[in-house]
Amino acid sequence: MSSSGVVARSAPQEAAWDAGVVAPLEFVRDGIWTVGIPMPPGPTPGGRIPCTLASIVADDAGGVHVVDPGSGSDENLGMLAEAIAGTGHRLDQVRSIIVTHLHHDHLGSAERLRNATRAPIVLHRAEQAALDRLAADRPTAAAERTRLTAWGVPVDRHPEILTLVGRSATPVSLQADVLVDDAQLLNVPGRRMRAVHTPGHTPGHLSLVDDDARLVFTGDHVSPVLHPGLGLGGDDGNNPVLQYQRSLRRIIELGVDEAVPGHGFRFVGLAQRCAEHARHHQQRTDEVVGVLASSPDASMFEIASRLTWSAGWEKLTGFSLRSALQQTAMHVDAVRTGSS
Repeated sequence: MSSSGVVARSAPQEAAWDAGVVAPLEFVRDGIWTVGIPMPPGPTPGGRIPCTLASIVADDAGGVHVVDPGSGSDENLGMLAEAIAGTGHRLDQVRSIIVTHLHHDHLGSAERLRNATRAPIVLHRAEQAALDRLAADRPTAAAERTRLTAWGVPVDRHPEILTLVGRSATPVSLQADVLVDDAQLLNVPGRRMRAVHTPGHTPGHLSLVDDDARLVFTGDHVSPVLHPGLGLGGDDGNNPVLQYQRSLRRIIELGVDEAVPGHGFRFVGLAQRCAEHARHHQQRTDEVVGVLASSPDASMFEIASRLTWSAGWEKLTGFSLRSALQQTAMHVDAVRTGSS
C-alpha cells in the first residue's frame, strides 16, 4: 500500500509493486531512466520487496552514471547491462557508480559493475567509514547474547535471534573510489547533481538532488511504500532517530516535490511523505515516553512489548523481533538524549 500523502508518477512501477514483480525500464526525464533490479532472498521489513530501483543518468559528455546498481549477482549485472543498452548506451560508457548506502540491495552489484566498466564507485564519506567499522567489528554470538540479556529478552527467545548473527549481506570489504561530502556537486557533466547527507537509515546515507530535473533520488531515506528502518548501518556514536528527523527536514527544505526512491515507485508529494515519516517515528518516541513515565525501570523487551507494531507484538519473531528491539532502544536513547 502506498502512503495517502503521495501520488505515483509511474503507473508501471506502481503496478509492479502491487503485483510483487520487478519494475520495467522506464524513461523519467531527458537523460534519466529507472529499472528494477531483483532483490536478494531474505527477511525484509513489511514483507517481500520485489526489487530495488536503479537509476541510469546520462551526462553531456556521452557517458552514463548508475545510481544504486542493486544486489550482487551475475544475473543482475546482466539485467543492468541490458537496461543500459535499452537507453541507447553501452556498459563501456558508464562513468560512475553512485551508491546511496551500504545495504546489499543497493551496493551489491557495485564491484561487479566497476570490474566490468572501470567506473569509480561513489559513496558518502561517512558511509565508507561505516563500512570500515563493520569490517573491523564483525558481530559475534557472545556479544549478541550479552546485548539480549541487557535488554531483558527472555532466554527462551534468544535462539531465534542468535541464528541471525553473521548473516548480514552487506559487502563490508568494499572500498569506494570517490568519497563525497554534503552539498558537493557530483562529477556528472552537464548536470547539477548535489550530494545531500541524510543519515538515519545508515550513518552515511546519501540522497541526490538534480537541480535542473527537479528530482530527488532518495534511496531508502524516503519511501512511498514503507517506513524505513533506522540505525541499520552500525553505530557511529549518533542517535539514528534524531539524525533521521533532522534529515527529513533537510529534504523538505530542498523544495523539490518529485522523488525517485530506492523501492516502490516514483512519486510526487515528497514533503508530505517526509512529514508522514517524521510523525511515524515521533509517535513511537511518544509511546516510549509514556511507557517510561509509568515504568521507568522497564527492560527494553518490556518497553517494546507495550509499543504499537503493525504486525502485532505477538507475531514478531527472529529478524522482526530483533529489529523491533533495536528500534525501541534507539527511541529510548532519543528520549533520554534530548530533542532533535
